[in-house]
Amino acid sequence: MDGLRTVTVLEHEVISVVEAGDALNDVAIASGASTWLSAAEAKQLLRLNSLRRGFCQTVSGGVKLSQYCGIVCLGTCVLEVLPKVGMADTQGYAELERSRGALLTMLHSAREIAITKLALVPQQAVRAPLLDVFIETFLNCALEQARRGLLSRYVPHTDDLPVMKGRFHAHGHARHNTGRPHLLRCEYDDFTADNAYNHAIRATLDACLGWITQASTRRLWFEIRARFASVSPVRMSAADVLRLPRDRTTHRYEPVLTWCEWLLAVVSPAMSAGATNAPGLLFDMNKLFEAHVCRLEERAAGDGYIVLRQGPALGLATSGGEAAFMLRPDVSIWHSGQVASAPDIVRVVDAKWKRLDPRGPNWLIDQGDVYQMVAYALRYNCQRVELVYPALSLYGDENIALPVFVVANPRPEKESIQIRIRTVPLW
Repeated sequence: MDGLRTVTVLEHEVISVVEAGDALNDVAIASGASTWLSAAEAKQLLRLNSLRRGFCQTVSGGVKLSQYCGIVCLGTCVLEVLPKVGMADTQGYAELERSRGALLTMLHSAREIAITKLALVPQQAVRAPLLDVFIETFLNCALEQARRGLLSRYVPHTDDLPVMKGRFHAHGHARHNTGRPHLLRCEYDDFTADNAYNHAIRATLDACLGWITQASTRRLWFEIRARFASVSPVRMSAADVLRLPRDRTTHRYEPVLTWCEWLLAVVSPAMSAGATNAPGLLFDMNKLFEAHVCRLEERAAGDGYIVLRQGPALGLATSGGEAAFMLRPDVSIWHSGQVASAPDIVRVVDAKWKRLDPRGPNWLIDQGDVYQMVAYALRYNCQRVELVYPALSLYGDENIALPVFVVANPRPEKESIQIRIRTVPLW
């Protein structure tokens, strides 16, 4: 993988597509510019739309990305898509590090994946590409399980033994041991670590080796490989890992099996050869930011409060006795009150993965989002609703006052609706 290059771009960015043989393109390639794709790579990337609808599209000048962030392996390069956390459309090296750190922090906060590396390095300066961070995190998860002891299971075996073990297999003995009277065909269960769960980890280790670029990560790989030396090499896919039975005895293996499933889908040699759709590990930033905001609300909520995500669903209106125009807020906070009383709503929160700009009219807040919050306030009988955006500190405006929009109620006896604008940190 010495010739493998990493193409780091931002969400919604247009990636140039170059053709070998064109004089201008040859100059760009020779100059070391990395934000380009070959025509074959672009074609392979566009196939990913069959798995992630709307991930990218062909535009004048190249391929335009959408709101998905993560990594895509194109065989000859790794495309790394980072969230846009600054005001500029193009970012310098330091800003790319901050974007990478923000993405990893949100993934960890939203419980999508356990990024152990965040506890070891400053979150604002994650310099390694995402694929390196993901592989290193998988290796640390595997090492933790190896130190705790490999999961063992009873595995059925059939073998010719000199002494009786388990159940005698008469039919097999007649077929295989007619000329070997000193052996007995036996069927027995062996309690061993050489089982499907550890086969998944071993298969992921073998698939990741060719993608490791850092010497420290390679040393860690060899240490873990030695701990799994007793596990047979078995070729497995992400679908095979997904089908493994899960119960309380395998609960501690859940994080590492999740990594096995994801990494096998991304770096499996069979898929990275380019014959199929480009394998990728991608996250919808709208949903990820929503999960991040919900997690922050859960941490901030004290005793007596209930935090709900995507609910409860209520119809804004009725038609023929049936609910119409269903509303489902991103996050709602309820006060549980007394045991015998019904919960009272406190706030309705809607997470928006958009950029605020205090220099624009109404901070560039979408008018449709405000209408949506008014509908929430009326239907849920909640006068306090909030629109939550990424922190303004990313734009260099740490102490700026955020606006509050007051919607006057035409009925004097009713309180006005307050739509508060709030920001949350991404690390």
